[in-house]
Amino acid sequence: MRRKAGIRLIGTLTFFAVSSLQGQAEQGKVHSFYGRPMIGVLASQIDGDQASGYNKFGYQLGMATGFRLSEERKLDAIEMQFCLVERGSRRAFDPLTMVNAFHIKAQQLELQLAGVKNVKAGRLGNLDLIGGIRFTRLLKIEETEGYNPGIANDYAKNGVILQFAMGYRASERMDLRLSWDYSAITLLSNPTIFNPFYANGAVYHNGVGLTAMIRFDN
Repeated sequence: MRRKAGIRLIGTLTFFAVSSLQGQAEQGKVHSFYGRPMIGVLASQIDGDQASGYNKFGYQLGMATGFRLSEERKLDAIEMQFCLVERGSRRAFDPLTMVNAFHIKAQQLELQLAGVKNVKAGRLGNLDLIGGIRFTRLLKIEETEGYNPGIANDYAKNGVILQFAMGYRASERMDLRLSWDYSAITLLSNPTIFNPFYANGAVYHNGVGLTAMIRFDN
């Protein structure tokens, strides 16, 4: 139910943002708002869960809205994103070492506040450099291989993630962004309690993503 509510909210925000932006398309870029639906893929892992590699593939679906600042500012825009994201971790069974397989799926809502700086990059043209902080709310987490059936009790509902990204205008109507993000705090609800699944006593989201953003403005 919470996941469906999140999808409906994202859809509603997208509808109103597109409606408002159609009336702003001809306005100047400075001191104006923009909104862009976004959809992307995410390769992730959870540092500290005894697995390595970005072996878990997930998604990111949401809406980015921003406010353009004047050219004299150090930042070109302040941006907010609201997304439904699936992250997690995955490890395959190793017949040599008999290491158990696991597949962690974490679905959560993420709200990001970021600064955007446009820079010139030679032959590539202009690039957007983005740095921000994400506040997360865990909706559901499960381990589908039966390795850790009580995983939902281990993870905290709220979290904080730092994200850095680079954006490129691929066409008149689409931007592409390559991102890397990492948890600022442990994901565990009680890291002081020993748990054999997390040998280091703390775990962190670690992800690399590629996201397409649809433009309704220039």
